[in-house]
Amino acid sequence: MGVKLQGNFFANNGNILCNAAVGGLGIVYQPTFLVHEHLRSGRLVRLFDDWQTDEMKAYIVYPNRKFLLPKVRTFIDFIVDYFGDEPYWDRGIIQR
Repeated sequence: MGVKLQGNFFANNGNILCNAAVGGLGIVYQPTFLVHEHLRSGRLVRLFDDWQTDEMKAYIVYPNRKFLLPKVRTFIDFIVDYFGDEPYWDRGIIQR
């Protein structure tokens, strides 16, 4: 069973879609890094908390660990610390 959607507002930019939802034009399906501030402030609320999406991952690819430059190792360590298991924009937001 599908849901038929109707409307006359279309955009291919997540920030524009988020602002439209904040302005009361409907609901939006966006990653939390785009909507986290609106969720924290209460301007947007989560819907369908029991619905799960596919998890997205990011990878750092480099040619060879044997000759890894110290600045590349430092960058990798920074990225791992910064994002970790839970990125900063998801910290403190009620999750599923």
